[in-house]
Amino acid sequence: MCRYHVITLSRYYDGAFGAWRLLFLLLLLPSFVHCQSLTDMHEVQVSAARRLSDTGIQQTTLDTAVLHRNVAMSMSDILTQHSSLFIKSYGRATESTAEFRGTSPAHTQVLWNGMHINSPMLGTVDFSTIPAYFVDEATLLHGASSLAATGGGLGGAVVLSTSPVRQHGLSAQYIQGVGSYTTFDQFLRLTYGNSRWSNSTRVGYATSAGDFHYTNYDKKVDVRDADGNITSSYHPTEHNRSGYFHDLHALHESYYDTPHAGRIGLAAWFTHSLRGLPFLSVDYRDDADFTNEHQQDAIRAVAMWQHSPAATWSLDVRGGYAWQDIAYDYYTHRSGDARNIITQSQSYSQQAFVQAKADFMPAADWLLSARLGATYNHVRSYDRTPFHIGDNYNRGRMEGALSLSAKYRVTRRLALSAILREELYATDLVPLIPALFADYSIVSSTKTQLIAKASVARNYRYPTMDDLYFQPGGNPDLRPERGFTYDGGLELRHHDKAFGIEANVSAFDSHISDWILWTPNVHGFWQPANIKRVHNYGIEATASPSLTLPRGWKADVTVNYAYTPSINRSDDLDDADTSRGKQLVYVPLHSANATAALSWKSWTLRYLWHSYSERFTTTSNDVSRITGRLKPYYMSDVMLEKDFQLRRTHIALKGVVYNLLDSEYVTVLSRPMPGRHFEVFAEIRL
Repeated sequence: MCRYHVITLSRYYDGAFGAWRLLFLLLLLPSFVHCQSLTDMHEVQVSAARRLSDTGIQQTTLDTAVLHRNVAMSMSDILTQHSSLFIKSYGRATESTAEFRGTSPAHTQVLWNGMHINSPMLGTVDFSTIPAYFVDEATLLHGASSLAATGGGLGGAVVLSTSPVRQHGLSAQYIQGVGSYTTFDQFLRLTYGNSRWSNSTRVGYATSAGDFHYTNYDKKVDVRDADGNITSSYHPTEHNRSGYFHDLHALHESYYDTPHAGRIGLAAWFTHSLRGLPFLSVDYRDDADFTNEHQQDAIRAVAMWQHSPAATWSLDVRGGYAWQDIAYDYYTHRSGDARNIITQSQSYSQQAFVQAKADFMPAADWLLSARLGATYNHVRSYDRTPFHIGDNYNRGRMEGALSLSAKYRVTRRLALSAILREELYATDLVPLIPALFADYSIVSSTKTQLIAKASVARNYRYPTMDDLYFQPGGNPDLRPERGFTYDGGLELRHHDKAFGIEANVSAFDSHISDWILWTPNVHGFWQPANIKRVHNYGIEATASPSLTLPRGWKADVTVNYAYTPSINRSDDLDDADTSRGKQLVYVPLHSANATAALSWKSWTLRYLWHSYSERFTTTSNDVSRITGRLKPYYMSDVMLEKDFQLRRTHIALKGVVYNLLDSEYVTVLSRPMPGRHFEVFAEIRL
C-alpha cells in the first residue's frame, strides 16, 4: 500500500462525486496507468493546486515500497515491471539498457543525486548494476520534461536519489535470499538518527552460478537409423554456460542539519562486480576451454549543501567525483595454466562535477530557477593483446550547462513554464535549447483533479567521447543529434475513503535529425556517422486504482502501456538499403505491464505481468529468416509475503516464483533466458 502526502484545500468546488464522474473514471480506467502504491488509506483530500515546479511535466514517480520490495531486483527489473520503458536485457546480472520512447539507450540520461552516471566512454547506463534497494527516490521524466533536470535526453531521463532516514536511534535490517541456480542475495542496512544527524550504511552482496537449462531452438540434432538415414530431429536441451556473477555494493550516507545554515550531506557508493558472459545459443565451443569475463570496480561520491534561509528562496549546491575501472578478458586455456589471450581490454574513466541551483519565488504565483553546472570527464581505454598496439584513446573533455526557468500561475486553473538551456562541450556551444510547458486544471475539487498538460521543446545530444575518439573508428566530425518533441496529455487523481485512482495518458511526437549510427566501413571496422532521421511518436498510459475493503482487505492494481512507433525516415544509403520507413531494431511497438496486489492483515499476494510485442533484429525488418525478429512474449511472477511483529522486531517472509508459466523467450538474439525459477527471502528489522 502507498501513502499520499497532499495539501488540503477547503475552497473551490464541493467534494461531491456524482455518478457521472464515476462513469468517467471507469471509462478511463482501461487506458490509464500510473504506479503509486498505498501504505495507508485514510480519508484523503486531493490538492486543488498543482505544484508550480511540476507545470506541464510528464513524469512517473516510483514508490519507495516498489523500489524496496525485493532485494534481488536491480533498477532494470523495476523499470521492466513498473514503467513504460523498454529494457533490453541479456538476463540477470548482464547488461541491461533502457530505451525511452523508442530511442536508443544513449538517448536516456541518468542522474544519481545530481551526478550524471551515463558512462563517459559509451554514453549509456547498465541498469543491472544499480540495486533497487540502494535507491530511495526514482522519477522518470518523459521526453521534453527531461530538460527540467538535464540536457541530451532525447528520449527522457531517469532521476535517482537517496534520502536521509527519518527516525531517531539505532536500527538494523537484514535480508537473506536463497534461490534457484545456487543464487544467494544478502542485504544489510544500519541506520542511526537524531534531531540533527542521519547516518545510513547499506551493503548488498549477490552471487549465482546462473547455470539454468533451456531448449536451444537455434540448434537441431538429427536422429539417424542404422543405415545413417535421418529419421527425425529435435532441439537439444543445453546449459546456460558462464552465466555466473558476484556483485558487491556498499553505500554510506551522512546528513547533518545545522542550526542556521541548512543541511550538509555526503553519499558514497562503491561497486565491485565480476560476471561471466554467457555463451550464445549458436556457440559450439566447450566452455571449459574458454573464459569470457567482465569485471567492474566503481566509486561514486556526492557532497551536497541545501539551504533555505527564507520562505521565498532556496539554494542547492553539489559536487562529486566518480571513478570506474572496467576490464574485459577473453582467452582460451592451454595445457597447465597457459592461456591464449584473445582480448584483454581495460578502460578507466573519471568524472568530477560541481552544480548549483537556486529557486526564488518573488510572488505566490511565480517561481524562478537557475541551474549552473560543470563536469570534467576523462577516459583511457586500451587493449593489452598483441593484436592491438597503443591506446584506443586517452582523452578528456570539459562540459558545462546553464539552465534558466520561469513558472507562472496565470489563473487558478492555468499555469505556464519556460526553460532556456545552454550547453558547452569542450569548445563547442550547442545552440540554445528552449522548452515551453502548460497546465490547465479541468476539474479541481477536494477529492478530484483532472489536469491537461502540454509541452514543446527542442533538444540536443552531443556525441560521446566513444563516438568521437575511439580507435579505430572514432569520427571527430560528428554533428550533435537534434530534435523537436511535442507532448500533450491528461492527468487524473481521485481519492475518497474507500476508492482512489491516479492515472495519466499522454501522446508524444518527436523528430530527431543526425541520428548517430555505427556501421561497418570499407576498411573492415565499424565507424559512426550522422546518417539517420528518426520519427518517434506514440501513446503512454498509466493508471493505479486502489480499493479499501471491509475486515482488513485491500486491493490495488497498477498498469502501464506504451505504443511507440520509431520509424527511420532517412534516405536510402544505396540501392540495397531497404530500411526507410521501417521500425528501428529492438524497439517493440507495444509494451505493457501490470501489478495486482491483494492484502489481508499481514498477508500480501502480488502478481506481476509484463509483455512486449515482436522486435526486429535488422533495419529492413526482414522476417523471411528466423533470426529476423524476436517473437512477442509475456512474463508472469507471483509473490506471497507474511509479516510478523514481535515487540521491537519485525520479521517478514517472502516467496517468489519467477516466470510462473515457464515461458520460453529471448530479449536479445541468441541470448537464452531462464524458465520457471524460485527464491525465498527472510527479513528481520530491529
